[in-house]
Amino acid sequence: MVEGVTDAGVHRVALRVSPRLAGANPGLVKISPRWAATVQVRRQGVQLELDLRDNLQAVLYYAGRYEPAVRRFLRTELRRGDVVLDVGANIGIHALAAAQRLKELGGGRVIAFEPAADSVAKLEAGVARNDVRLEVVPMALGERRELASLKADSRYDEADAGVRSLYGDGEVVQEVPVVRLDDWAREHALDRLDVVKLDIEGAEIAALTGATRTLKRLQPRALLVEDKRSESSARLHAVLDECGYRPTGEVLDRNAVFRPELRE
Repeated sequence: MVEGVTDAGVHRVALRVSPRLAGANPGLVKISPRWAATVQVRRQGVQLELDLRDNLQAVLYYAGRYEPAVRRFLRTELRRGDVVLDVGANIGIHALAAAQRLKELGGGRVIAFEPAADSVAKLEAGVARNDVRLEVVPMALGERRELASLKADSRYDEADAGVRSLYGDGEVVQEVPVVRLDDWAREHALDRLDVVKLDIEGAEIAALTGATRTLKRLQPRALLVEDKRSESSARLHAVLDECGYRPTGEVLDRNAVFRPELRE
């Protein structure tokens, strides 16, 4: 078994792949190869380098997919010329797929925010390996500009990049720069934004609070935001409501879809 892969982590990620998979085979990755922790594979149409110590990447390796409903949504939602923002891009599973889709459609732009250095390295390697246009921003989004501690989750191995958080309770993995999207958009003259995917392990409200001007100004037609329906869910919906967004009722792999409110 690859060191660092945990049953709890596999079960958590497997729920996002398929609830039936999680219930039927929570010990899926116990057959991990002993001879390599890193493998290069093609998954969901994308060439990736996967670290099998990471539960998300291990399940993607063995199950062959991760958040398939999100992938289908992006494939059908994207249009030629779109500007896509992936916040919490991890190793680029969705960002690379979006960039590939826009390439098929004739062009567009994908901007991926990811603060973890090891994930950024894999994401940048994925850009070269898949020959797509994708801008990697090695920063976190929040409600203020600062330097913050990216922490591991104490329930999982430090190599488990998918559960690292600014609010984690484990060891500090890395100090990362945090920026408000409103500031970044102004500094980089962002004048179009069509689709946003936001999944940053509990920091969604802070990121959206720092993005309200941009959302109101550019009015992306679709937001896909992780919503765990916890006590913070009402606050999340309130921030988006202030920006003129309403939930559509679609929930894709625990990510809620929001669209601008139609006005008379």
